[in-house]
Amino acid sequence: MRKILTIIISAILICLIGLGIIGYYVEKDKLSEAEKDKIEEQVKQEEKEEEKLTIDVNKLDINQIEGYTPGQNLLNENDLQDNTEGVTVGGISLPYSIPYKNMEIVSIGEYNGKFIEDGSDDNKDNVLAMVIKNTSDEVIDYGEIKIRIRGTNKTIKFIVTNLKPGASAVVMESTGEVEFNMEDKYIYINSKVNTVENMSLMEDKVDVTTNNKKITVKNLSDENLSEVYVYYKTVADGNCYLGGITYRAKFENTKKNKSVTSNTVHFSNTNCEIVKIECVLE
Repeated sequence: MRKILTIIISAILICLIGLGIIGYYVEKDKLSEAEKDKIEEQVKQEEKEEEKLTIDVNKLDINQIEGYTPGQNLLNENDLQDNTEGVTVGGISLPYSIPYKNMEIVSIGEYNGKFIEDGSDDNKDNVLAMVIKNTSDEVIDYGEIKIRIRGTNKTIKFIVTNLKPGASAVVMESTGEVEFNMEDKYIYINSKVNTVENMSLMEDKVDVTTNNKKITVKNLSDENLSEVYVYYKTVADGNCYLGGITYRAKFENTKKNKSVTSNTVHFSNTNCEIVKIECVLE
């Protein structure tokens, strides 16, 4: 009887040990699956961070631009003109095509938010702004539009840079001190524009990756680069650039096959587009 009892107890212990081992491996598999899911989520996040933002020049929607209110939206219903040419804001019929300058004023209105034309990001209310479109098949390297308010002699300037063909930008009055007033009438003075055939991303010389505010430049060439400049513009909702300004990040002493990372002030994966890269040999 004692022998049978011993056998039964031994069998039970063996079963318990076996179940423990099985439980260990089941739990281990669970941990493995959890770790796998974590890695997959991390990869997805990195892929998301690496997506390069770019605007669709064919889908401009000025009513979606955060902080900007088109003047025509502020007009009284009786002030709206029912014609195929658009509306008149501040005495200027929109859209207003500037002869021989490959620029078009799509909209005139007010901007509320961070003033970025000087890089200060100071909060401003009711800054006079206009949506400027590049109507040429070349890049506007530098564009300038000057107007004045009827009854005054003060020149109001709007500056836009690195604007690719077909693209538009909300450009704030350059000082941030002129407000939009529905009663003001604007007089076009003049403008100037410099264009270039295209903007290069130097993909044969450098590989650029981004992560949040960080930009990393890897030298793919067989020569040392003393300086690399990465130019980028802020993108607003509505497929439009926010501000005429173009930011620039500088990278120094990028040796061949090596990488340099910079933690920027204004760049972000979620709202910036890299538009141009310049390299200077050592």
